[in-house]
Amino acid sequence: MLPPPFLCCGFPAFVNADRERHSRIVLHDTIVFSQIRDMFRYLRFDACVVSCGTCMESLRTIGLDTIFGCPLRDVSDFVFSGNGKLPGGGAEAVYHAPCHDSLAGGGRALLERCGAGRVESVPHCCSEAGTLALSRPDISSSMLKRKADALKSATGNAGTKLVLTNCPSCIQGLGRNRPWGIEPRHLAVEFAQRLGGTAWMEELQAFVKTAEVTTF
Repeated sequence: MLPPPFLCCGFPAFVNADRERHSRIVLHDTIVFSQIRDMFRYLRFDACVVSCGTCMESLRTIGLDTIFGCPLRDVSDFVFSGNGKLPGGGAEAVYHAPCHDSLAGGGRALLERCGAGRVESVPHCCSEAGTLALSRPDISSSMLKRKADALKSATGNAGTKLVLTNCPSCIQGLGRNRPWGIEPRHLAVEFAQRLGGTAWMEELQAFVKTAEVTTF
C-alpha cells in the first residue's frame, strides 16, 4: 500500500526551524495516515517501510508506528528479514553509512547476511548535510574532500566504483565524487536490480498502474 505521492515527512521544515510549516505538515500527515488506517482497519500491517533515515526519524516522531500498530522498517532490511539471499553469488562492495541511518548501523551486516560478498565501509559524512553547503560552504567543501580521499583510498583507481548506501540525500552527496569514478546507488535499487533484473523499474511502474487508487 502506497500513501499519496509527494507527502513530506516534515524533517526539512523542522531542522530549518520553520515551526509553522512543520506543524502544518505534521497535522496533514497525521490526518492522512489516520484515514488510511481507519479505511483499512480490517488489515494487519507488518511494517511501514521507508528508504530514508530522516524520514524514519520524523515519521516515528509523528507516531506512524502507533497509528498503524507496526514497526517502522528500512525497506531493504524488510525485504531480507528472512533468510533470503541475493542471486549471482557474492562480490566486493563498498558501503557508505548515512549520518541519519535507517539501518541503525546495520548496513554492512545486512549486505553480508544477504550474500553481497565482502563489504568495506568507508568512513566520514558524504558532505550533503541538508543545507550546509548553502550556509557554510567552507565546512561542506572540507567534508567533501575528506570523503573523497576516503573513497579513493577504499576503491583504488581502477574504473568506475559502485558505492552503496541507504539514504537518498547521500546519493546526491556521494554523486559529487563522480569525476573520480564513483557511482553511488541506493541499497534498495541494487537489491531490485539483483532480484528483478534491469527492467525492474518498468515492471514496477506497470504493476502500480493496475492498483486501485483512493483519493484522500
